[in-house]
This record gives sequence, structure tokens and C-alpha cells, in this order.
Amino acid sequence: MDMTYLRQEAEKQGIASSHYDIDGNLIYASPETLTYFTELLTQPTKHNKSVSYYDDVAVFFEHKPIQYDVTPLNLSNQSFTYQVSNESGQTLFEQSSTISSSFIELPALDYGYYQLVVSSAGKNYCVRLLVSPKTAYQHPVLEQKKAWGLNVQLYSLRSQQNWGIGDFADLTYLIKQASQYGVDFIGINPLHLMYPTVPEWASPYSSSSRRWLNPIYLAVHTLPEFKLCKTIQNWFASEEMQSEIEQLRYAELVDYSAITHLKLTVLEQLFAFSKRSKSVHIVKRRQVFQHFLKQQGEPLLLQGLFNVLDGQSHLQEPTEQTIGWLGWCQEWQKLTENKRKALLKQHQEKVEFYAWLQWLATEQLNEIKTLCQTVGMKLGIYGDLAVNSSRGSVDVWSDPELYFVNASVGAPPDPLGPIGQNWNLPPYNPSVLKARGFQPFIDMLRSNMQHFGILRIDHVMGLFRLWLIPEGKTAADGVYVHYPFDHLMAILAIESQRNQCLVVGEDLGTVPDEVRSKLNEFQIFSYFVLYFEQRNREYPAVNAFPLKAFSTIGTHDVPSLSSFWHCVDLQLFNQLGVLEGEVLQQKYEQRVVDKQALLDTLHRDNYLPAHYEGDALSMAMHAHLNYVLHQYLANSCSQLIGVQLENLLSQEISFNLPGTNTEYPNWRKKLACTLESMFSDNHITALLAAINQARTV
Repeated sequence: MDMTYLRQEAEKQGIASSHYDIDGNLIYASPETLTYFTELLTQPTKHNKSVSYYDDVAVFFEHKPIQYDVTPLNLSNQSFTYQVSNESGQTLFEQSSTISSSFIELPALDYGYYQLVVSSAGKNYCVRLLVSPKTAYQHPVLEQKKAWGLNVQLYSLRSQQNWGIGDFADLTYLIKQASQYGVDFIGINPLHLMYPTVPEWASPYSSSSRRWLNPIYLAVHTLPEFKLCKTIQNWFASEEMQSEIEQLRYAELVDYSAITHLKLTVLEQLFAFSKRSKSVHIVKRRQVFQHFLKQQGEPLLLQGLFNVLDGQSHLQEPTEQTIGWLGWCQEWQKLTENKRKALLKQHQEKVEFYAWLQWLATEQLNEIKTLCQTVGMKLGIYGDLAVNSSRGSVDVWSDPELYFVNASVGAPPDPLGPIGQNWNLPPYNPSVLKARGFQPFIDMLRSNMQHFGILRIDHVMGLFRLWLIPEGKTAADGVYVHYPFDHLMAILAIESQRNQCLVVGEDLGTVPDEVRSKLNEFQIFSYFVLYFEQRNREYPAVNAFPLKAFSTIGTHDVPSLSSFWHCVDLQLFNQLGVLEGEVLQQKYEQRVVDKQALLDTLHRDNYLPAHYEGDALSMAMHAHLNYVLHQYLANSCSQLIGVQLENLLSQEISFNLPGTNTEYPNWRKKLACTLESMFSDNHITALLAAINQARTV
């Protein structure tokens, strides 16, 4: 095929035939990759009878007159009528017209979703209008102060009450204690649903669903059903169970298998109790649950059915190729409508149990949101949204037309990853997403934002373009595919305003100018990680930090401050064979440069006195250095800063070592001490008070 023609056809589908790498070199996509994705993007898809489809989706801004161009509808008649309705189905405008200018003119509308139906020659054309607010939500508290919060991996929390993993009761305790020191939010890892039947599949960034919640975080012992069920109370008080829970509680790592088995065993008994109890309180809770079932509809039931079938089919040690439905029998992988209904009926009680778990998690998060408001924690919980769900997930299984199962999201080769990265996450099919009026994206955002005051969008550039990799190929064989950025940003702004949720866009790395411009326009907070901000052997002055940003020392993918300072992460990479030889030596040398730059910056800005001795090669991390580094961060002009609990504890830890899988216990490490001891430590509470004071200056 002629390359010029092939590139033109690819560009029509939003496929970039070339891109600039991190060094500014122009890289052309291979003919094979262009052909693969051009064919993939132009494949006809079977429409799902249970969802709505649109002939077009158009973006406008609130409070501005609307001109909709009907050209995409290919009307066959000169005369037509049109009707505009809101989300409630209420008709707002209705008029007849002729195609004289090809535009339908409408008055200004408030932000939200509208339906335009154009009727011509006996045919109706359905258009979804996305009317965007000017910006994403901006909380009034930011007009008065610079906000700050504590960031924690929820599973890593130790306490005297949890069952071996940080839970919603621990989060409640943390909120109550932290609010006394002026903390404005608590940042946590994604709460996405994992695979209950394969608990060790633990990465919150490779989930079974981004819409549903992980019930392992339930604080079982605080449930009304737990408190009222005498059988469970006696079981819980037994020496055997107290010993098992204590072992899990004091273990160095989170034992996902044992904890999941324990919690599900108890919850199954509590579910049975909830169905038979005549307690007035439990009867009322049953009624609330039934309302939740009706409100959430079939997607909630399919989540439950997926977990039931996975429990009957999963492999003991699944791989990327066999996780979830990928390891099931052919009959269950793609269900007909009749088979789906039959299975839902056959497994009704077990399906309802998994739906009940979702309700419990939602209820506990609602209580936490209310608590934040009560104690004056203005921004509540800072949640995290992963790039996408994993290939074997319930999200993909329950809605296969929405995803390219035979493609993966990743990153192109760069100096940090010479062969690129393959995240094994199937991307949305952009044409199907648009044809369905972006409703799946809306539902997913809404389900997350309802719980949070801030939502971090992992790899926010994915709303603009994704590096997609053909099935069976390496990341180097990938290509950038563009997504309907204007539409996705309009929806992000609408849902942000509706849910009163600030948005942080994880924008690390090279960001195209059009993406940066749009993020700034919508006042999406940038993600500013101090580790990555060394320039010319110095770090920025506090008044040079970006204003509209969430600034932090590190992230879940980099070592804690003490681990970074003592190069523990590099030692681990060497021990595991991830880094060695010249590459490892370069990392060590760069680390010395970065550490010295931090020391020099602290000297430059008078956080360390002129006579302060020590250099990056000889100085260990110590309490005073930790203190002044947090003072430096706290004094920054960024409107949001996040302080990691592991850094307050001066703990050497890495929660995740990128590039490792089974070689390292990713997402299993715990904090060094309990929450109770943390807030009784005068050193830690003094540091919290100092950070709060610095943020009010």
C-alpha cells in the first residue's frame, strides 16, 4: 500500500503517523502498525440493545449562544424539525427549519447534557450536546488559604483495630486526628474493585473495575450487622480468631489472600443475618440496600455475576493472559442475553451478596465524607483514578464493545525505559465511546467523584492521546492514537462542578502544548513532584512553584524520602537485577547530584544556616533535614501540597518498584507504626503543626 495514502487514512482515524521522542527526534510509525490500528478503528461494531446511541456529539460552552452544524447528520431533505430536551426529558425548544445555512441556532444553556433530535424525511437523528462550564470546580477554601493534606496508601495503615490491612475505620481515625492540625484533605490510593477470588493480584492500577469499590477496605467490625449478630460477636471474641487477626495485624506485609478469605467469610454470615434479622435498624438497612440495587441496575448485578463466575473458574496463579474472564470457558466469556439472564437467576443470592458489599463500601465512604464536613476538613478525601481497568476485568467483560481487547496502553521508548512500557490495559474504542454519548465515561467519573473532594486523574494526557500497542507486539511497535479531547474535557468539567470535586491531572513527562493549554484553561491542577524538578543543580524557590498545582516530595512509584536519600531503592533494583552495570552507576551519580542540589537549595533559601556542614556523599537523612525539607515544601506557593505519612515517619520504604512484578512485594508494604502511636509522637505532631503554620503564612 502507498505510504502516503496509508498515513492519510490513519490520520483520518486520529492515528499519528509520526511523533517526536523525548530527545526531539522525529519517529515514524511502521506501516504494519498503521495498518493494524486503521483496520481496528474502522471495524464495524455490534450495537448493544440496552444502551443509547447518538448520531453525533457536540461540545459548547455555558451561557453562550449555540450553533450546531447539521452537516455530520447528512440530512436528505431540505426541511426538518428539531427538538431540544434536558436530562429529565423536558422539552426546552421545538422548531421547524430548512437547510439554508446548515446551522441550528439555540439560545445559551446552563452546563450539562442535552439531547437534540433532528427529524427529516421520516428519520430521527439523535445528537448529544455537551454544554461545558468554563472551568472545573474550584473550592472556595483556595481563595482564603493554601491547602494541604496527608497522602497515604490506605492498605499500609497499621492500627490496634484493623484486620491486617488499613480500612475505612482507620481512615476515619486518621481524619479525626489530622483535622486537629489543620489538614484539608487525606489522599489515598485507588479504591477500584480488584479480583476477590485472586486477592494477590494487588495493583490498584490494574483493577477489575474503575466504577466499583474494593470491599477489602470495609471496616467489618463497625458494621451494624456485626454489632447485632451474637454468633459473629462470639466468634470474634474467641481466642483462635483474636490470635489470627493479631498475626495479620502485626505482619510486615499485607496478606491479601488471608485477609480477603477472613473478611468474605464473616461478611457472608453477616449478609445472611441481614436478610433474616427483625431488628428495626437492620430492616431499615435492608430497604436502603434494595433502593441501591434498583438505582444501580444491571451493571451492579453483572459485577456480582462476574465475581461468582470468576470464583468458579479462576486459576490459582493467573497471568496477564488468564486473569479474570480471560481464563474462563468460552461459553462464559461472551454471554448471550438469554444466558446472562439465566446465570443471574441461577446465582441470584451470591450475586446479591457481592452487590451488598458494594452498598456497604458506598455507605462507609458516605459516612467518611460526612465526617470530613463535620470536622472541618474542607476538601475531604483525595481519590485516585487509574488509566483503565485490566484486560480480564469485569469492566471489559460486561461491555466488550467499548474496549479494544486486542490492543494495550503503554508508553514509547525513552531513556528511562529503552524498550518502552506495556501496561497491559485495553483502551477505550473512541468511536464507540462517542457513539454512546460518552455515557460510560460519565458513569465512571461520577461513581468516583461522588466520594471525593479531589480526584487525581492518572496519566491525564490519555484524554488527549494514548500510546497503543498491537496485540503480541512490544511497546516499541506502538503508535499514538488521539481521543476526542474536547469532549472528554467538557465531561470532566461538568462532573467536577456537579460533584464539587477538584481535579488534579497527573501530567509528568512531556506534555503537548495543546494539552497544557487546555488543562490551564479548565484550571485542572498540575502534578508537581519535587524529585523530578532539579534544574541546573538546584530546585525552585518557594515562590517559583506552580500556583495551580498539587505539589509533593514523591509519589507511590518512587521511594520515600529516607529511602531516596540513602539510595535504598537503587540497592533493591540492583539486588533484583533490574538495574546493573553502567546504568546503575549513572543512577547513583545522578542521585548524588539531586541530593546535593537539595542541600544547596536549602542553603540558598536560608533553611540551613551558612555554617551548616555536610554534603550529599557524607550526610545521612536526619530529623532536622527532614523537618526543613517539609518546611520548604509547605512554604511553596502551590495551592495544594501533599505530605506523605511515610516521610513524616522517616521510614525507608518503596510501596511499588516500577519494572518489577513478583520479584518485589509491590502494594503490600506497611507503615512502621500504628496510627495510635503516630499521633502520640510529639515529634510527628510538632511537624504537623509546623507544616500547618507554614501553609497559613
